[in-house]
This record gives sequence, structure tokens and C-alpha cells, in this order.
Amino acid sequence: MARILVISGTPGVGKSSIAKALAPTIHAEVLTIGELVAARHLFETWDEDRSTHVVDEERAREALRNEIERARVRNDIEWFVIEGLMADVVADECDLAIVLRLDPRIVKTRLQQRGYGPAKVAENVQSELLGTCTYHMREARGNDFLDLDTTGKSVAEIAGIIHRIVQGLENKATYRPGLVDWIARPDIDPAGFF
Repeated sequence: MARILVISGTPGVGKSSIAKALAPTIHAEVLTIGELVAARHLFETWDEDRSTHVVDEERAREALRNEIERARVRNDIEWFVIEGLMADVVADECDLAIVLRLDPRIVKTRLQQRGYGPAKVAENVQSELLGTCTYHMREARGNDFLDLDTTGKSVAEIAGIIHRIVQGLENKATYRPGLVDWIARPDIDPAGFF
């Protein structure tokens, strides 16, 4: 019977790369929410200002819940990893939830390199700066999740940390929600992003 791990975070923090690197180490299959949404057309409208689809959260949640039900009865994997910006919509049904965090200055650079427009970059940098994904995960799970700062760590290092967490070999208190607070950092000027 597979256990469920959700990995959330702002675009650019490394969710997909980390999930892919983690999968073989914990005998997992990875489901990327964005791919599921696109394949099943689980969106409501097109947002012209943001150049993106608006996801139908209810339909997406239902599709994800169905995938979780199928994964739970599988014996060929140990973990089923769901990664994506809105992973919190099924976080109440998982065994472990992690929000990946990243210095907003790096998020800004990565999103610019991806070709995101200025408004979309600003929105996502603001989201990381304010800890929006952490906030949503807290709504779904209280404080029963991990907030993992990926700044200055390689994909392999982060995958290794998560691997040790699922094995019970890593101190989860090191990653408790609330420890990552970009606004409190003296070297980060929130006004400098806008």
C-alpha cells in the first residue's frame, strides 16, 4: 500500500526536479499536477493578464483524489508523490506534506529565465516572499507539514533530505513551518522586488 507525499511551492523552487530525483530513492511514482490539469482540461478559463489557465480546483481535487485512491492500493510502489503549486488541495489526504521554499531573489531570476512576463514574475515572487504556499498548506494541515528551504542546496541534496525524512532519519523540527521568513531577513528588501 503506497503512502502519499505532496510537494508544494511557488513556481521556480524546484518541485519537479526534486520529485524526479527523489522518486527512485523512495520507490515512488510522481504525478505532476500541471500535467494532469493540462491532460484532462481541468481549467475554467484563460487569464489573459497572467497568460495562464485558471484551474478548476474542485475538478482538479476530485481527479487528484481518484489518483490517490488508485495509488493507495498499489503494492509496486512505496510512495506516490504529487507535486505542484496547488498540492495543498489534497494535502489533507496525504501522509507527508512538504512546501519547498527558495530565496525570492533566486525565484525572480529563475522565472525571468523561463520567460515569464513581468507581472507573472512579480506575482510569484510576492507569493514566495509572503509564504503563500505555506499559508495554504497550513490551512489544509495545521502545522503538520514541513517547510524546506532549498536555497543554496542542489537538487540531489534536497532529494536526500526528503529521503532521510521519509526514512525517519532526519529531524523534522528543523523544517517546521514558520522558520522560513523572507520578510524578517535583513538582507532582503521586500520593496525592492516591485
